[in-house]
Amino acid sequence: MKTSNQLLLLSVLSALSAAVAAADSATGAGQASVDTSKWQCTLCKFEDGLSGALDVGVGYVSDDSFKFGEYTGLNEKGAFFIGDGAARFRGAGGAYWNVNASNLGLDSRSLDAEGGNQGKYKLILKYDELPHFISDSARTPFLGSGGAFLTLPAGFPAAATGLMPLAGTLQPVGLDTQRKRLGVGGSWIPVRDWEYAVNFRHETREGTKRTAGAFLFTSAQLVEPVDYVTDQVDASASYRGSKWQVKIAYYGSRFRNSNDALTWQNPFTPAPAFPGAVAGQLALPPDNQFHQISASLGYQFSARTRATADIAFGRMTQDESFLAPTLNPTPFPTLAVPALPRNSLDGRVDTLNANLKLTSAVTNQLRLNAAYTRNDRDNKTSQAAYTWVTTDSFVNAVPRTNLPYSFTQDRFKLSADYRASARMRASVGFDHDSHKRTFQEADKTREDTIWGKVASRALDNLDMTFKLAHGERNNSGYQAVPGIFPPENPLLRKYNMADRTRDSAGLRADIAPAENISIGLGVDGSKDDYSDSTIGLTSGSDLNLNGDVSVILTEQTSLHFFANREVIKSKQFGSQTFSTPDWSGENKDTIDVIGIGVKHAAIKDKLDVGADYTVTRSRSEISVNTGVSDPAFPNLSTSLRGLRLYATYRLKDNVSLNGGYWYERYDTRNWMLDGVTPSTIPTVLTFGEQPPRYHVHVIRVAVRYKFRVSSFEFRVSSFGFRVQRTNWLISMIGSSMASTISSTIPPITRIITGSSRVRNTARRRSSA
Repeated sequence: MKTSNQLLLLSVLSALSAAVAAADSATGAGQASVDTSKWQCTLCKFEDGLSGALDVGVGYVSDDSFKFGEYTGLNEKGAFFIGDGAARFRGAGGAYWNVNASNLGLDSRSLDAEGGNQGKYKLILKYDELPHFISDSARTPFLGSGGAFLTLPAGFPAAATGLMPLAGTLQPVGLDTQRKRLGVGGSWIPVRDWEYAVNFRHETREGTKRTAGAFLFTSAQLVEPVDYVTDQVDASASYRGSKWQVKIAYYGSRFRNSNDALTWQNPFTPAPAFPGAVAGQLALPPDNQFHQISASLGYQFSARTRATADIAFGRMTQDESFLAPTLNPTPFPTLAVPALPRNSLDGRVDTLNANLKLTSAVTNQLRLNAAYTRNDRDNKTSQAAYTWVTTDSFVNAVPRTNLPYSFTQDRFKLSADYRASARMRASVGFDHDSHKRTFQEADKTREDTIWGKVASRALDNLDMTFKLAHGERNNSGYQAVPGIFPPENPLLRKYNMADRTRDSAGLRADIAPAENISIGLGVDGSKDDYSDSTIGLTSGSDLNLNGDVSVILTEQTSLHFFANREVIKSKQFGSQTFSTPDWSGENKDTIDVIGIGVKHAAIKDKLDVGADYTVTRSRSEISVNTGVSDPAFPNLSTSLRGLRLYATYRLKDNVSLNGGYWYERYDTRNWMLDGVTPSTIPTVLTFGEQPPRYHVHVIRVAVRYKFRVSSFEFRVSSFGFRVQRTNWLISMIGSSMASTISSTIPPITRIITGSSRVRNTARRRSSA
């Protein structure tokens, strides 16, 4: 029975007892009234004091794999420490604190603590780390990986990768980052209905990742250093009344990168026409800031009608100094590199985000909803013409102008929910989405969507949901942007701005053929048609089939099964001659997921065991038709199999032994990486990374200890700690003052705490 139902029942019983007592008094029945002094509400029990659980153990990983431990920290072979815990304290007067810790023995560890007084103030402390292991199969001849300057050993440069001394210079390099984040904050409620809050977060991210640099027709994969610092702060003041809710807030973010640029030596011999192209430089993410002020308002017009609104004004700025156009002194023998038009971008973008929602239950059966959203991005960065150097090789005769892209998005949503009967509900809606853009191919796009959904209990054991939607997007006119050079093909249509028709439908059925069996079946699909696009994406579709079954076999055993298939298709046309279409391509992605699990109480209240097995397979097919019999692209495939076994054995009521086994096998086939070594492509120096493949076993054994200390015991323990400190002070300041200080300690407290020195003092005083 739900808690609300139980409380309602208690209220009804109390009302009935009062009515009966009044009736007896009126009729002079003379019967004794009901004695309610010993009535207790078992649902109102407040568990005060200290409680929690602690997990301590050891685990073992069978093999090294960056992919397996991509975000978990289980990337290295060997043993690791298991350390998890949670503690909770509830005291008199609303005092409380919570502490949670997880994965303390891994690089994905986290710790958070919160404490304060309910309804008065709250303090928060959070710390977490998150690794991202990108690749452990990369190899490079560059020296200084992880830094901002990459140099080459002897034997470089060379005309092609096959002529480079790679056999003796390639060295493995791990690509990974580690994020560390510390957050502190708190909130304060000085008076009823008002709350103030301040939170600060400091985040660092260090490591390496992939990038690439080019010189005319040659290129090389490079290791980019990551050394970021991000500071964020938000402060707010809020009011919560019976009808009004108001919140005013500030949010600020500052990003800093310790490295302005990545510089590397050219591993390829420069072409005779460009003898100065010996070193390149790439700009790295620049320092920037973002500040935002927001306000939120909510008003309850009546029990049936509520409105909310919020608005936020923000500003992004970036003013890092420009790098030199090139590191090479004479990129082109007859042209000098002109000066830049300014020293920095002096970038500025103002943002506006506004939302308005209105909900009203017109009747018990009909509810109306309306929402409006505006997102505005006003790029106020000044324009200038820049003479640019192509891949540190030559100066371009035609300068380029930066395009400060801006947009305004307005969205309207109207919907109605109607409960026709206890067995049927229906919803209909209309969504409108319009974009206004600058420096884009379409100045304005407009999309309207109508949708409907019906949910029905067709039978006592059958629930069904059906939904349909139709949307159309049109633009105000499509044209090539004049500022883009080289120019775009005028027949090209970018998929996010092209005219489109989208139809979607879905059906879901939930069946309960028996009390211990539940079955769910569903199908969802959508189809996109870009009928006005000559070059670009012309069609797309998405079909999803899913099903799940849950069975309670016995009181001790339950079983669940699920399966899902998704098929995504797309078709596009292109032109190799900057003219009409002369090739087409089709993509088909198929993803299958199957899983089964079982839970079993092997020994009631003593031993619980379980198992989960999942299989995930994906396949990508790429078909390109150029009008000639070219070889087809091989398929891309990925498979993942995982088995998890777990068991919990209760040694005592508060002590249990947890064991787990995890096996995972991952395999992928990617023709873009399979067999490609650093020297496979003559003009591209690659890392030679191979698609990740692994099979890893993980074993975990841990002891869980649950503890609970009542508020009284916790206070007594605290008194004992203070008494011990007092006795230490007594021994330090001498016997003459010892009797004076000791006499100020209540004897009953010393007896309860059980301190041996206190007991001896009490005995001496008794004998005296």
